[in-house]
Amino acid sequence: MKRHKCAALAVAALALVIPVSGCASLLSPHQTAEYHYNGGDGASGAVGDIEVRGLMLITDQESSGPAQLFFTLINKGDSTAKVSIEVAGTTVSESIKAGDTFVQDPKSPETSSKDVVTVDSLKAKPGDLVNVTVKNGSEEKVIETQLLTDTLPYYNEYVPSESPSESPSDMPTEDAGSAEGTATANG
Repeated sequence: MKRHKCAALAVAALALVIPVSGCASLLSPHQTAEYHYNGGDGASGAVGDIEVRGLMLITDQESSGPAQLFFTLINKGDSTAKVSIEVAGTTVSESIKAGDTFVQDPKSPETSSKDVVTVDSLKAKPGDLVNVTVKNGSEEKVIETQLLTDTLPYYNEYVPSESPSESPSDMPTEDAGSAEGTATANG
């Protein structure tokens, strides 16, 4: 009788070990070697001595307007790097001194530029991956980043407003503080 209990325990132990060891193989280095995890908001990558972090685009929930571009560039090299970032026809170029960091986020206290970089001709829907080309001298890399929206409340302030139109409007604009502007427009 003891033999049957020992055999039953051995079979039960083996039944538990086989599935667990199978699941562990999902996390083997052979299967995860090509996967790059981005630990925060935005995508990251490296182009030569330049590290790109927090690369992201934010638009409104309908993706009806422009998207705002955010990124951080870190120069790990020994000389100044001329870096350009291109997405959907919009190109931004920056020179970063050796050991310096450039932050493109107008609302961040660490920002290097107060200018908002908008991408007007982006043909993507919220959640889509967008190709962003980063060039450092003769080196080039395409980094995919997700198009995010203001669905999350902390992105509300980062949705850019519509770009001003290229052509003037036929309709006059009213100046709230001026009666003359209204009178001229009406008459």
